[in-house]
Amino acid sequence: MKKKIALIFLILVIIFGFFAYRVFSTGKKAVKDVKAAVASAKLQDLDGAKVHLKEAKADLEKTKTALVVFTPFRVIPIIGWYVADVQRGVNAGISAMDSASVFADAVTPYADVLGLKGKGTFLGGTAQERLAGAIETLSKVAPQMDRVAKGLDQSRTEIDKIQAWRYPDFLPGKPGSKLTSIKNSLDQIDSVLVDAKPLLGVLPEIMGENGEKKYLVLFQNDKELRATGGFITAYAVFRINKGTIASEGSQDIYSLDNSLTKKVPAPAPILKYLPNVPTLNLRDSNLSPDYLASMKQFENLYQFAHDKKQIDGIVTLDTEFVLALMKVLGPIDAYSTKFTIDKVQSCQCPQIIYELERYADQPVAYEKGSRKDIIGVLMQQIMDKTFKAPKSQWPSLLGTVIDSLRQKHLLLYFHDSGSQTAAEKVNFAGRINKFDGDYLHINETNFAGAKSNLYIQEKVTQTIKRNKDQITKNITIDYKYPKEGDDCSLERKGGLCLAGLYRDWIRIYVPKGSKLVKSTGTEVAITATEDLDKTVFEGFLTVRPQGTAKIELEYTIPIKVDKEYKLLIQKQPGTIGHTYEIDAFGKRQKAFTLDTDKQLIVKL
Repeated sequence: MKKKIALIFLILVIIFGFFAYRVFSTGKKAVKDVKAAVASAKLQDLDGAKVHLKEAKADLEKTKTALVVFTPFRVIPIIGWYVADVQRGVNAGISAMDSASVFADAVTPYADVLGLKGKGTFLGGTAQERLAGAIETLSKVAPQMDRVAKGLDQSRTEIDKIQAWRYPDFLPGKPGSKLTSIKNSLDQIDSVLVDAKPLLGVLPEIMGENGEKKYLVLFQNDKELRATGGFITAYAVFRINKGTIASEGSQDIYSLDNSLTKKVPAPAPILKYLPNVPTLNLRDSNLSPDYLASMKQFENLYQFAHDKKQIDGIVTLDTEFVLALMKVLGPIDAYSTKFTIDKVQSCQCPQIIYELERYADQPVAYEKGSRKDIIGVLMQQIMDKTFKAPKSQWPSLLGTVIDSLRQKHLLLYFHDSGSQTAAEKVNFAGRINKFDGDYLHINETNFAGAKSNLYIQEKVTQTIKRNKDQITKNITIDYKYPKEGDDCSLERKGGLCLAGLYRDWIRIYVPKGSKLVKSTGTEVAITATEDLDKTVFEGFLTVRPQGTAKIELEYTIPIKVDKEYKLLIQKQPGTIGHTYEIDAFGKRQKAFTLDTDKQLIVKL
C-alpha cells in the first residue's frame, strides 16, 4: 500500500514538475518576445514588432494551458492567492498582446507616412501627398481602436483582481510598486484611447478633407508669460486643403492692433497692473486662463481689424514648440539667417530663442519693416523641412507635436463644435476643467515687458491636513531669479532687455467655496473672487534679478474625503520646469516637475 501511495505521489510530482517547467519555460519565452517587440518598436520596425507580438501571445496561450493543472490549488489558503494571481497575470498578458497586435495592424497602412518600417499603403507621391491620403482614410481607424480598448479593458479587469499588498516592496524588484504602476498605466492608456477616438473621427475635417480650412496661428512668447502661455507677439494665417498646408503670410501683432477700427476700454487688471494702457489690445486679450474664453475675447476684437480673415479656428504656439521641432529637424534658414539651437552666452539660451526675442522686442527688434512676417516664414520653412525630412524622423516629429499638445506649448480652438469637443476630450484645448475633488491651477501674468520668465525658477510646496471633517491646505510658492539684470535702458539703442523686473499678477484657482485663512508674500493683499466656477485667490508681487520671493497661503476646501483623496493640478500653458512637492495627510509624495496636467490619488 505504501509503495502504491509513494508511486502515485511520485507520478503527481513528475506531472506537476513537468507542467511547472512548461509554465516557466513558455512564460520566460513570452517575456523575451515582449521585450523583442518593444525593441522592434523603438527601432520603428513595425513588421518585426508584429511578429514578436504574435509569438508572445502564442507563448502566453501555452502558459495558460499549462497552468490549468494548478487550478485546484486555488482553494488552498494563501497559496491559492498566488496561483490565481499567476493565472490572472497571464490572462491580462494575452489580452494586452491582442490589443497591441490590433493596434499594430491598424497603423500598418500608415507605416510609410509615420516613418515606420512596414508595408504601408501610401508609398507613392510626395510626403504631402502621402499625408493627404492617410488623412482621407484615417476615420477608418476608429472602429479598430474600439477593439484595442476592449482588449485593454479585459487586461485591466484581470490585473485589478491582483492585490498589491500581497507583494510587498521589500521583495526583490519591488513587485508591489510595479503592479501599481502597471494598473495606473493601463488606466491612462484606456483613458487616452477613449478620449482620442473623437479626435480621429474629426481629424480629416480639421485637415480640410471636405473643403479648405483657414486657421489663424498666434505666436505666444512664453518668456513673457501671460494667462494662456505668453504675450501674443505675431500672427500668421495658414490654409489647409486635403492635408496640404500653405501660408498666406504673417505680421507682428502691433500691425494688427494698429488696424483696429474700434477702441475697447481696458479691463481692470490691465488698468491696475499695466501702466499707460487705457484700451484693450489684441496682444493683451488673452487674460483668461481658459484658452477658449481668451480666444473668444481675441475674436471679439479681431472682428474690428482692417486685415481680418474668415477663419475656422485659432492655433497658438510658443518658443518651446519651435525649439522642440528644431531639435529633430536641425537648423532652419529664413531671411538669410540660420536659426539653430546652439547656446548664446549673452542670454544663456538657444540661438532660436534669442532671435525670436529680438523679433518680439519693440521698437527696434529685428528690422521689422522688412521682417514683419518672420513667424509665418519660419513656420513655413519648418513645415517644408518636415515634409522633406527622411522617414526615420517622422515618428520623432509626430511625438514632438503630441508632447507639445500635452504640455500646452501648442493649443487648439475650432469653430466647429465637433472638432472643439474632440480637442477638449484629449486635453489639447487649454480648458480649465471641472473636477470631482481638490483642484489647483496657478496662473501668472508677467506685466513687466521684460522676458524674465526665461530665467525665473519656481517651486510649489503643498501640505494637506484633515481636522475632523475639514481639510486645510498650506501652499508655498518659492521664486528664484538667478540671472543678473540687463541694462533695459539700452533697449532703444539696440540692446535687448531680457532679464528685467518680474511684475507678476498671480491667480490661484481652487475648488469653489474655498476659504482663505491667511496669506503672506504679495505686495497687493490677496483677495478671493470667483471665476470659471472656481474660487480664485488673486495678488501681485515683484521679483528682481538675482532675487527671491515667497508666497504662502492657508485655506480650507469644501470637500469631504473618506477612503481616498483626489487632486487635479492643471499646468499653465507656456510654463516649464515648475517643481511640486506634496505632503498629503502625512504621506510625502514623490516630487515631480509639472510638465502636463497631473492627477494625484492618495489612499487614506
